[in-house]
This record gives sequence, structure tokens and C-alpha cells, in this order.
Amino acid sequence: MGIQIYDHGYLLDINFEDIRKLHGIRAYMAIGVGYRVVEVALKELGNGEILSREDLQVISGHGGPGFRDAIEFVTRAKTRGQYTVDPTYPVAQYDPHRPTGYVYIFTNKKQQSVQVSLNEDFLPPIFYDYLLKGREESFTPEEYEHNEQLKKELCFKALEMKQEDLLTVKRVPVPTIHQ
Repeated sequence: MGIQIYDHGYLLDINFEDIRKLHGIRAYMAIGVGYRVVEVALKELGNGEILSREDLQVISGHGGPGFRDAIEFVTRAKTRGQYTVDPTYPVAQYDPHRPTGYVYIFTNKKQQSVQVSLNEDFLPPIFYDYLLKGREESFTPEEYEHNEQLKKELCFKALEMKQEDLLTVKRVPVPTIHQ
């Protein structure tokens, strides 16, 4: 069973493969981690109940397409105008080359919020160097191939890891933008 969520009363069961079909493999690590982030956030906010897409708002500390697509596929928050990117959010700022947070805040209709952040030791330092090389378009062919393999390995590692080894989850006050 995948992530379950209602869409205007219709129950959806969304698996990782569904997101991969939408996104492809360009940001492989991000769609794997993003899937787990959404899974954990909905579980925490739902308290045993299945939530509805239309009842969710999301702030993402990461503006990349993999995280966006994973969150959007499940919640449709971006399409509904309920998705905000704030790369300066002061949690999980691990990239030494630019401000970007590996943190996601989900708020439900009951005005409860949960913050889900990637644990710092998940991504190796070379991952951030490869992100920089990608932005600068300065990969060697060998580095590019290693990066693609690393993203794939990290994706599947994220899907298999215990939640607490991958993510930190905590209740937080409702962000002002969600009030």
C-alpha cells in the first residue's frame, strides 16, 4: 500500500512508481526522499485518518523539481496555490554552496503543522559538490556518471530506510503564511 489521500472524496493510493512516472529520473534522490517526506507528514498530521488534498498547505525549503513533483503529485498543493518555497527557512541548511533547506512544513485544515526535515548525515558531501557542478555545467563525464548513480542509490536507500534514520519529524506552530 502506498500513500493514501482523498481527492474531493475519492480515495487515491499513490506509490513511488507513480511519482517516478511523472517526474522521470532527473532528480532521483529528491523524488525518493520527497515521497518519504509526504508519507511521514500525512501520517503524523492524520493521526490515523486519511487526509484530503484540499485540506493541505505546504512550505518547502527546497525549490528543486524532484521534491516539488513528489509533493505536488500527492497533495496538488502547487496547483491549488498552497505551495510555497522558502530556501532560507532556517532548518536543515546542509548545502555549503547555497541556501536551501531540506525541510518541509505541512499544515492541515485543523491548523496543525508538522515539520519534516532530512537528517544531516543522509547526503554525502560529494552530493552538494555535484549539485554545484550541475549548476555550473562543469561535470567531467566520469563525475556525471557517478552523480547519476549516486542519485539512484540514494533514492532507493531513502525508500528502504527506517523513518527515524532518514527524517526528523516534529510538531511546530502554524506558519504565518498558513494562518
